[in-house]
Parts: sequence; structure tokens; C-alpha cells
Amino acid sequence: MDEFHINFTNIIVDKLKVKLERELTSKEYIVFSQPRSGIAYEMILDFISDEDKTKNDIEKYVNNVVNESN
Repeated sequence: MDEFHINFTNIIVDKLKVKLERELTSKEYIVFSQPRSGIAYEMILDFISDEDKTKNDIEKYVNNVVNESN
């Protein structure tokens, strides 16, 4: 992975830990560390950074993304 992808995945993982108030499971970490397009990174960050989203909303989102990756 190049620096662009590493930076975005680190930001996403760190933001998720803060929003969920916990460490990510190994499966969650793997799924959210996958390389994506720039727009995909922006969409993920927009969703998880939205102050109107509750911890429960973010938890549901994470579960859906993980389930879709199977």
C-alpha cells in the first residue's frame, strides 16, 4: 500500500476507535484497512465524522460494512 492509502486507513481506524469508544475487532480492522478509492475514503470519513451520528449509528454502519465484505 502506498502512503495515500496508509494515511487514509489510519485516519479511518483511529476515528472509528474514538467514535465507538473501543478497539476494533480483528475483522473490523482488516475490512477498514483495505485500500479504496479516494472518494470511498471520503464517504467513510464523512459518515463516521458526522456529529449527528450516534455511537449506535456508527456501530450499525461498521457491522454492515463488515457483513458486506464477506
